[in-house]
Amino acid sequence: MRYTRYNYKPPKKNNSFMIVITLTLIAAIALGTVFSKLIPNNSKIASTDNKITKISLEKDTKTNPVSTDVSKDISQNNIKDYVALQCGVFTKMESAVVLKNSLAEYGTPFIIVENKLNKVLLGVYPKGVADSIIKELTAKKITYAKINFQLDGKDLTSAQTNEMISADIKILNKLSEKNTKAYTTAELKKWVGALAGADKTNKNYASMTTIKSYLTTLPPVLEKDKAEAGYIYIYKFIKKQI
Repeated sequence: MRYTRYNYKPPKKNNSFMIVITLTLIAAIALGTVFSKLIPNNSKIASTDNKITKISLEKDTKTNPVSTDVSKDISQNNIKDYVALQCGVFTKMESAVVLKNSLAEYGTPFIIVENKLNKVLLGVYPKGVADSIIKELTAKKITYAKINFQLDGKDLTSAQTNEMISADIKILNKLSEKNTKAYTTAELKKWVGALAGADKTNKNYASMTTIKSYLTTLPPVLEKDKAEAGYIYIYKFIKKQI
């Protein structure tokens, strides 16, 4: 049986339809690119706005520790915990001075005379802040004892007193740092002057006006060598509140 052989070739497809679709897609992409440059990017704008807001809030926090409105908000259950580090107690002032001078590299030591005893202390700190100092003292095998204070502001008057004590201690702690030479007090005085609403009939009103007067009469620039006297004042002031 014979077979007849045919050379079969499929007919060529018409590609014009595919070319039209391809050109249409290219044109659409090009137009989309152009319009995307003209339309603002909302995600970028939102990110920028958030960044600016964050910076402004941080700035306000630094310059205004507590505004008058905020002090009203914290008038209830305003509790402050502090710790003073006592490194030695002596009957002779000469011995106390020797220890005080040896502690200068760790902060601002000062001497408090109580019941004819000379107590050598190294700063007053908010609870937890003294941990780094304590670590250094422990490493150098320097003995110390913690003296804990807790001030409870149950009303606006005592709460404002607490906040002013806190502000003063933060300044003294800053002055005690090795790289700090001085501290400008203009913002502190501005904040203190803005505090209002204290009750004149409150039993703590006299203490509040005392610390307020003390802070408002600080020099414009508080030098590092004034930190020791500052600690002595605030330590004695806190003791009177307990």
